[in-house]
Amino acid sequence: MLGRVRISAPRRPRWLDLWQGVSLKGRLVAGVAMLAVLGGLAAINLPWLKVQRVEVEGNSVVSAAQLLQETGAHLGASTLRLNTKQLTANLLSQPWVSAASVKVRWPGTLVISVTPLPPVLVYQQGTTSKLLAASGAVLGPVPQAPASAAMPVLVDQQQGSPPRAGSVAVPSRLASALAALYPACVAAFTVACSAFIISPVGALEIKSAAGWVADLGPALTAGQIGSLGPKLEALRTLAARVNLKSSSIKTIYLENPSQVEVSP
Repeated sequence: MLGRVRISAPRRPRWLDLWQGVSLKGRLVAGVAMLAVLGGLAAINLPWLKVQRVEVEGNSVVSAAQLLQETGAHLGASTLRLNTKQLTANLLSQPWVSAASVKVRWPGTLVISVTPLPPVLVYQQGTTSKLLAASGAVLGPVPQAPASAAMPVLVDQQQGSPPRAGSVAVPSRLASALAALYPACVAAFTVACSAFIISPVGALEIKSAAGWVADLGPALTAGQIGSLGPKLEALRTLAARVNLKSSSIKTIYLENPSQVEVSP
């Protein structure tokens, strides 16, 4: 004998039972909410609501592509989801930026305004000369203008690739210290400083207008830069008892400020 097979109808989905239990008003509200969600998703992905162009205002020291990258945005990003305050904060954290703002110009343009820090040093490495900010950041090549001649010159004799625009070439504490020291050299040491030098081994040297060179020892780490104060004070004390305008002095060794040596 053949057994009996019982065939039952497929069970209705539970969500359908729940939906039928919803009032007409509830169905309308749910439908409107769903349409709003779908409309929002569609708007976010519409081409004309994405970043298609970048306009740069001000004087950027880096390319528009790099500037966009430094904001944290990118081409194709939804303009509805961009946090312009955060993008602006990202730009302000760059070592070469003094002031910045990022805004959206609808429908698909990102406007980036940026002002670089002012230059305080002329940085020479090999045959290239670039402007540095007090942060140590590279601001670009030295323009053919008389204003740059009044800035102190920092000659880097270390081997290495030339730093790109926007990057930090020397520690900020060192750059700002040299910029402040340069105009005070005559008052402190009775003779002008003609240039600062970072030797191949990373020692900081002061070249005077009289021709002598003061060796202050290593000055690249935070601790080494922090120890420059006593060394400069030792040089000032030396200037009170030795004629530093004399062309007979060749080298002044200040690595140990308690044992200053003068080499004729």
